[in-house]
Amino acid sequence: MLGQYLSSREYGDILARGRAQRTPWLDLAPSTLQTAYNRRPFLVRHQLASHPLFGLDELFALCRRLPREQMLVRMGRIPGDATFETSYEKYRQGMHLEDVLERFEELGSYLCINNPERDASYRPLIEGLLGEVAAQTEPLDPTMSWYSSYVFISAQDSVTPYHMDREMNFLLQVRGQKTVYLWDQDDDEIMSAEQKDHLLARVGLKPPYHPSFESKAASYALEPGTGVHHPFIAPHRVHTGPQLSVSLALTFRTRQSDMWTDAHRFNARMRRLGLRPHPIGRNRLVDHAKCGIARVGQRVHRMLASHEDAA
Repeated sequence: MLGQYLSSREYGDILARGRAQRTPWLDLAPSTLQTAYNRRPFLVRHQLASHPLFGLDELFALCRRLPREQMLVRMGRIPGDATFETSYEKYRQGMHLEDVLERFEELGSYLCINNPERDASYRPLIEGLLGEVAAQTEPLDPTMSWYSSYVFISAQDSVTPYHMDREMNFLLQVRGQKTVYLWDQDDDEIMSAEQKDHLLARVGLKPPYHPSFESKAASYALEPGTGVHHPFIAPHRVHTGPQLSVSLALTFRTRQSDMWTDAHRFNARMRRLGLRPHPIGRNRLVDHAKCGIARVGQRVHRMLASHEDAA
């Protein structure tokens, strides 16, 4: 499984590391976080372009150290409205990882390194960056419960198709240029309440892209030393520029986003019963109640499953 769940102790260690960092890699303006974090995208600045672990030789060496299943590869030009979930398989073209690394730009390759923090050389850096994020977001959105990081290496003119993730994200550009298109997660035309319920309950495919959405996109031009914050489940699409691109995504969940997720799961269950529940986000107390009921149901389901296995 991608990512890592954090115990209270592990989160405390990450938070303490971020608070103790004397020379931060990330420049997160408290005033911007206060008004925009998890509400709308915003640009950030960072110093990772000078970090030696983000050189191409070091990253390709990381690829050779990590298990093959942590690499996702695509090749060639991909349409922006392609289905994200199937794009890696459809556009892999049967190439082996070593061939891709040797002929990366020639093949027009796109490589996603899942969880570089599982490598001993990269883990202190990734968790240090998460600590810097936590030190700033703790007053607004306390306690990270899970995190996962990704390094994206893209040949020129590549596309990451339209999709949305079930967490928050800081996407940091290290090399080359990238344009990120983000859509308002609270726009009912972009994602209806029912689509959000199904997305977070993992029912069916993710909400699809429609050409009518294009005029509603906010675009962010990234270059080395800049990044953009993605709010929870914000739809996005990414285009690289004319040179090879390297970027790092720090994705994470918190107690608050876990509550939203479970409340949406409750709503999805009600919809399967033919009911029409009120959308999540309208009433915090009701959302908490739905979350609590969903979690009780999950515990009962696990308890019954364990009894059946033991019988």
